[in-house]
Amino acid sequence: MPYQIFSHVLPSASLGTQRIIKAHHFGVQGARPKVYLQAGLHADEWPGFLLLNTLLKHLKKADEAGLIQGEIVIVPVANPIGLAQNFHGYVPGRFAFSDGGGNFNRNWPQIGQQVAKRIQSSITGDVEENKVLVREAIREELKQLPDMTELQGMKKTLLALSMDADEVLDLHCSGEAMLHGYLPQEFEDYFKPLLGLLGAKVGLSELETGAASFDETNVGVWRELKGHYAHLIPWGCRSMTIELRGENDISDEVAEHDAKALLEYLVLRGVVHGEVSQGEVTQDDSSKRDDSAVVYYPLDAMDLVKAPCAGIVCYSKQIGDEVEAGEVIGEVVNLMEDDVTTSRYPLVARTNGVLFARYQRRLVMCGESVAKIAGREHLAYREIGRLFED
Repeated sequence: MPYQIFSHVLPSASLGTQRIIKAHHFGVQGARPKVYLQAGLHADEWPGFLLLNTLLKHLKKADEAGLIQGEIVIVPVANPIGLAQNFHGYVPGRFAFSDGGGNFNRNWPQIGQQVAKRIQSSITGDVEENKVLVREAIREELKQLPDMTELQGMKKTLLALSMDADEVLDLHCSGEAMLHGYLPQEFEDYFKPLLGLLGAKVGLSELETGAASFDETNVGVWRELKGHYAHLIPWGCRSMTIELRGENDISDEVAEHDAKALLEYLVLRGVVHGEVSQGEVTQDDSSKRDDSAVVYYPLDAMDLVKAPCAGIVCYSKQIGDEVEAGEVIGEVVNLMEDDVTTSRYPLVARTNGVLFARYQRRLVMCGESVAKIAGREHLAYREIGRLFED
């Protein structure tokens, strides 16, 4: 099948309005492996937009050369609802203003139990047959999801495009950050080559966070089924959230670097035939790949450093710096203090690790998370389900 673009119309939120999601399809529908990529689910996180735009140019060349062996689906703009939140040039884009509100990357519909019931009388001793069976059950359950509202329609559309994929890559970014990834613990070895190609040094892994995020939802069905049927159900989908550095790390040079890394990864997985050289696909040579710099940290060891008061934050530690528990990584200046000589309050690390992300805005509110430290030891005070409330 030649390269095609499909437009998916979302339910109209109000009279005279209509939003669409565009999906770019490469390869033959149903070919394996299938990889799904999207950007901008948090519509205030933009590096992924340019990255996927650049990757599409390379994939079009590969397609014209007949090098697409699997199936690739790319949604370069995943959240047109959030992008419409434009207030005098500022796009919040992280939380829905309707349908009960909430973070766009939380509380996605979970269909694992429904799929388990649907296949319980059909499961076989053949794992490949079971994989096909599960994917068909997923498609049928997705049809049952409500799509009355714009947000429901967006979630149903994105899941319909992604949930039968072998791999799902959801592109995000932080305020200021190193490139890093969030992924299930079971996939550390599997995704290490991708993180290495991208130049990441930090990966955060956990069995599951309880946030029902987009990437967890795609893999959650398979985790649910493996709990019922163990070795009879393989991992039919592997997913990861990739944080593409900071909000302002956007340039043609950065996008080209990351697009080349993704293209090389698609070659590694057999989705594209050949090897990438100067953005072009040639014969494969895996000997040049090096992921030795990638270090995994347990997600429940991540320290969210919070502002002790409202004010202006001044960091003394930089992104990528090693820190120790008890070390001061910056201060918040309380502008309402009468005595300016005692108006600075320390930001203190609670774990040993790496400062990998921090707030971009320097005006902070009391209790806001202003920095993230990838810790090496599990934190007794951490409630993993609350990690992603923001």
